[in-house]
Amino acid sequence: MLLRRLLGPAVPLLLAASPLLVAPTASAATHPSGSVAPTAFDRHACTRTSSGSCIRGGQLCPKSKYHKSGWDAKGRRYVCKGSRTHPHWMKP
Repeated sequence: MLLRRLLGPAVPLLLAASPLLVAPTASAATHPSGSVAPTAFDRHACTRTSSGSCIRGGQLCPKSKYHKSGWDAKGRRYVCKGSRTHPHWMKP
């Protein structure tokens, strides 16, 4: 409303020309198999231990992470599971 009062009848023209409201025209890149190719955003950063290094399979994990996922330095997914008192990072 305030924008319309300040700019008057030019508001619809400004909104129509706004690049933020225009849908992208580029299609997603596809893999030869027909699936969508992975992008840099598909890979997770590694989950850090309390000492700052990336997790490894078989390592103890904090009890607070029980049943949660984590990723190692190579992008492999692990789940904190096993004994509730001494859980480990294991493959799902």
